[in-house]
Amino acid sequence: RMTVLVEDLLSLARLDEGRGIDMTSTVDLTSVLRDASDDLHALDPERTIPTGVIKAGADAAGTVALAFEQGGLPAISLPGDPSRLRQVITNIVGNIHRYTPADSDVEIGLGDLPAAISPDSLSSMPLEERSLRRFLDAVEVGGSMRIGTHYAVMRFIDHGPGVPPESRSQIFERFYTADPSRAREKGGTGLGMAIVLSVVKAHRGFIVATESPNGGLTITVILPIAPVADMGQAERVDDATTHGAGSPRKDAEPRRRQKPHVHGVKDPGGGGAPVDRREREAADEGGSSNRDQPLGPQ
Repeated sequence: RMTVLVEDLLSLARLDEGRGIDMTSTVDLTSVLRDASDDLHALDPERTIPTGVIKAGADAAGTVALAFEQGGLPAISLPGDPSRLRQVITNIVGNIHRYTPADSDVEIGLGDLPAAISPDSLSSMPLEERSLRRFLDAVEVGGSMRIGTHYAVMRFIDHGPGVPPESRSQIFERFYTADPSRAREKGGTGLGMAIVLSVVKAHRGFIVATESPNGGLTITVILPIAPVADMGQAERVDDATTHGAGSPRKDAEPRRRQKPHVHGVKDPGGGGAPVDRREREAADEGGSSNRDQPLGPQ
């Protein structure tokens, strides 16, 4: 246990100094979440762990809310540090294993939501439920106007004893444990969620703890994927897809039909290279006798 504690402290120290994280790779969140689900099931075989898609929809009051729809995890990847983001998910799942009954259900969901808020603004918000409400307001604007940034939204919804509202933001503080006796029993150091917060912020993301439906604790992690494509870019992509890389556009056809001119003389053949004036005069002289003769019998 002392070794784990020292390793966690060193990890936090490196993160505080901006070291120990590599943002040049691509992280397959779907694969990492699937592995975490399998690991939790191995630790707690009696636990049911459905996976699904996180979507934004209207709740009973008509406001935008996050909803879990059971099914397969969507395929989502983003730029980041694979080992660090795996550590984030492992630490969250480890807390669920330590602090909830082994036979209680846990839902793990993933979604891609566009939101009209910058990653820097998102990561600077306080770790409170009202900040999540602000993000959902930005989701409503981003979805309707196709602006902002695509975000990966991960949710871990447990149905254990939960955490009082006044203590939910404290779970990300160093050495905080909701149940010290259980932490000692299962080997917690009190630094796991502090590391989670540091890694999420290093990825310009956001994390918050809220109450689960029907009781329990829900951890929501939001990480930026990429900017939403503007309408002009989307139209250009659609145009290239429709016409092909080397196909002429319709608006280019009038220009293609125009014939070149040289000294006011048109191409008599309706295409090809311009005709030189001397060649045209020679052709006129050679054919003048034919033009002077009648076309048919008199």
